Amino acid sequence: MTMRALIGGNGPEWTVEEIERPEQLGAVRVQVMAAGLNRADLYALDGTYTAAGQTAGTFTAGMEVAGIVERSSLLAPGLPVGARVMGITAGAFADYALCHPRMLVPIPDRLSFDEAATLPVGLITEHDALVTQAGFEPGDTVLIVGGTSSIGLVGIQLAKALGAETVIATTTTEDKRGALVAAGADVTVDTTNGDLVESVLEATNGRGADITLDHVGGDLFAQLPAATAVGGRIVSIGRLAGAATELNLDTIAFRRQKLIGTTFSIRTRSELGDVVQALVPEVLPAVRDGRITAHLDSVHTAGEAKTAADRLRANAATGKVVLSFADAHTSTPPGPSATANMWGSIAQIGYVVRDIEASMRQFAACGIGPWFYLKGVTPTNFTYRGEPADMAMDVAVANSGDIQIELITPVNDAPSMYRDFLDAGHEGVQHVAYWSENFQELYDRALAAGFTVGQEGQIGGADGRFAYLQTEHHPGTVIEISDLGGSKKFIFDLIKLAAANWDGSNPIQEIDAALIGGDPAAQAAMLEALG
Repeated sequence: MTMRALIGGNGPEWTVEEIERPEQLGAVRVQVMAAGLNRADLYALDGTYTAAGQTAGTFTAGMEVAGIVERSSLLAPGLPVGARVMGITAGAFADYALCHPRMLVPIPDRLSFDEAATLPVGLITEHDALVTQAGFEPGDTVLIVGGTSSIGLVGIQLAKALGAETVIATTTTEDKRGALVAAGADVTVDTTNGDLVESVLEATNGRGADITLDHVGGDLFAQLPAATAVGGRIVSIGRLAGAATELNLDTIAFRRQKLIGTTFSIRTRSELGDVVQALVPEVLPAVRDGRITAHLDSVHTAGEAKTAADRLRANAATGKVVLSFADAHTSTPPGPSATANMWGSIAQIGYVVRDIEASMRQFAACGIGPWFYLKGVTPTNFTYRGEPADMAMDVAVANSGDIQIELITPVNDAPSMYRDFLDAGHEGVQHVAYWSENFQELYDRALAAGFTVGQEGQIGGADGRFAYLQTEHHPGTVIEISDLGGSKKFIFDLIKLAAANWDGSNPIQEIDAALIGGDPAAQAAMLEALG
């Protein structure tokens, strides 16, 4: 099947193309609803940057995704089909994207997909720089240079959410100061008409910032050591104003500062997974309760990608520019199967045979036993295809580890699914059984999922119900669900115990059929026989 994607590497702009939906063992496939646009996407487009996971030559663009899990991964049991997720990946600008399980986190309920698409890159960039690289502690003063960028706005909120005493943020546009204050900045500085060092020292009683996160670079970077405290840390994250600068190394040396560079483009998948998962303990709760919010500048369709890119190129955005792919997903959202894992684990394999005693002997010769043999079992309230039937059967059971083996031979001509099985010329495995201590709930779920009951009844009273569902697509695929309670549980536990301690003697033991009806005398007799 194909999908729409924005392809880079063909020229100065992305091209919209139809390509095959991606496949990869172990990956999560996400139905992309929205994707965040980043400076790095523009750099990758003009060939000056290679994103992690980007292929050589032409490539599916994008690195920041929000959407719905369309195909889950065994490596991510916490992200089932239908889960709302956000994260980072190569190839996010498409209707579907493959994601490594550890590079995704759940979207908090309060966020739309467009809002969620504004956060992953900002959260991982700022958290990694502030906490992992710079060693942030509550009470620190943080200077964020380039605060009105989408990442900078996230950094302001993150620092405040984690307990920064003072957050100072810069802008180069006077009318964007309000965005800095709304994000939580305590002090704002317009670096085009204000002295950055003087403003920071005034706000910090002459100390300077404990941590400076720089998203700008260029000439302004030269002022950062003087604005940063003795023993402070300066992290170079972005270089919007250029990669070249001139530093006074004496200032750095005398103030015993650390200069830290960071990028994600050359980190391994394992390292990136660690960065994303580091958000879970503190950052996601802050998003969930509203201490960190989305800053959405504008939303554009995939066909408007050039308009979106031009807005970012012109530095016109306050917050994140987002591409929407929701128009490709107007049908019912993907969700988990109603039947997946609904039964639990197989507890019993049921054989329908013509000669039950010969079958027991053969199983015993293969090392499975001892067998407990009940003749003439007649379930109460038994119905076949909704009609009462006086079915009688011989039954034998034994365990092989945790799996019970059941042998059944119908002994009269009353209609049943066992009789149907033999009349069709079959013999052998007829059903697999799942046991539940909440039979009614499982029964109701089965009917709600569209299954039809072929036969049902009770063995051992009200807590001994069973039902066989009409699921046979070849011999052996009928599903039985059975109540595991009362006298039935008593017997089954003893049979399992007997198998665990069997020494090969007394391979077949005939027991009173009244035992499964809960008869106390029959139970006492069996306990005595088993010692």
